[in-house]
Amino acid sequence: MARENVIVKRIYYVAQLSLQSPLALSGGNSENTDMDVLRNGKGELFIPGTSLAGAFRCYLEEKKNTEGFFGYADGEKGAMSSIHISDVYFDSKPIVSVRDGVQLSENKTVENKFDMEIIETGAGGKLYVEYILRENDLKDDLKRNPEEEFAAIIQGINTGEIRLGGNKNRGFGRLRVEKIWQNIFEAKNVEEWITFCKNGHDASACSECEDCVSWLNNHNNTIDTPEYIRYSIPLRLTGGISIRRYSAQPDKADYEHITCHMNPADPEHSVRPVIPGTSWNGAIRADIRDILSQIGCSSAKIRELLQCWFGYVDVSGESKEEEPSARQSMVIIGESVLEGGEDVPMTRNKINRFDSSTIESALYSEIMHCGGETTLEIMIRAGRKNETENRKYALALLAILQLVVQDITKGYLAVGGQTSIGRGIFTLAGEPTLSAANEKDIWKEAQQKLQELVWKEM
Repeated sequence: MARENVIVKRIYYVAQLSLQSPLALSGGNSENTDMDVLRNGKGELFIPGTSLAGAFRCYLEEKKNTEGFFGYADGEKGAMSSIHISDVYFDSKPIVSVRDGVQLSENKTVENKFDMEIIETGAGGKLYVEYILRENDLKDDLKRNPEEEFAAIIQGINTGEIRLGGNKNRGFGRLRVEKIWQNIFEAKNVEEWITFCKNGHDASACSECEDCVSWLNNHNNTIDTPEYIRYSIPLRLTGGISIRRYSAQPDKADYEHITCHMNPADPEHSVRPVIPGTSWNGAIRADIRDILSQIGCSSAKIRELLQCWFGYVDVSGESKEEEPSARQSMVIIGESVLEGGEDVPMTRNKINRFDSSTIESALYSEIMHCGGETTLEIMIRAGRKNETENRKYALALLAILQLVVQDITKGYLAVGGQTSIGRGIFTLAGEPTLSAANEKDIWKEAQQKLQELVWKEM
């Protein structure tokens, strides 16, 4: 009896991953904070394979009801996934910190406060991927192959287009692939595959390692992946900045500027001051609202554009049937690390807000950060080549971001707390850079798209 759709090839990959920004991946627990990081039954931190598979599939845009390597289900038809993706466990114990956050109103008053656990930058672990290719997978009508798929995924990880966990559009969840191992087994070398299985399917123990850049140079990526516009602005902090982290410990300051650990192996000496992507996002969004208002846009038009650009979730349930109840942000704002500055401790009197008098015996201490340089990294999702409507909104956003950057570098837009007393002011530290497809005349095209969107309002 002839066998149908037999396995013709098995491809194994091992990718050495490292966190390039904090990771907030929660399983829904809230024992320590409002959002604890995910742990298994032994209390070990890990990244579940389901999270990775979902991010990879979304990036490659394999829909759940169409045939592909990730499997599909369409009514009574369906197929298993050809890809097995492992959980990622960290090589050494990562640093877990607590980040404070606030939800601000349009008038910049605090509506809600929350905290969450994060895995700090620098933690690393191995990702194991297995492709099982059958006869039907190699048919010409699929027009895709696993090496191209994996090359696209690796490239998407290293460019920051594939991110994981919460706040991934605001600086969290960025990864990098450092090394790659690969093993390919066919029917002719089945004995090698049996030996490989006895060694625990660990390609890193059975094959030669390549650094990621070399591996990508040897593997073509011809898959139509989403287009991103990248805008980098080098900045210099002119004074102090105070994005507060609170402490109730008697031997520490009441408030200090927020920091991150860049190296889990050296937590004491790898602390760096940062500007979270959430802080940049709040300031930029508020400035865009002001700009649109000043050029005469109606409140309805401003709301429409902000929801398109920065995303939204309809918690009221008032969305119409033809409207989505949520939309992903088009803009990804990175977490900025400040280099070259210094921490400045201060002790201050507490002031009565009603009559501006000093409250007797009420002192508090804080540590602000002064000086230093950083880079504001902004990525805009422009969609795929055939998504002209998405690209129109992406270019319009780029045009208005140019105005926001002018406000930041001229000191009109400050970031963080205590901006009324000169904190959070930046100047330009170098020439901004732009990376996008069809870069020629992109600024002119961006201004045209912005005018098309708002000209009726002007």
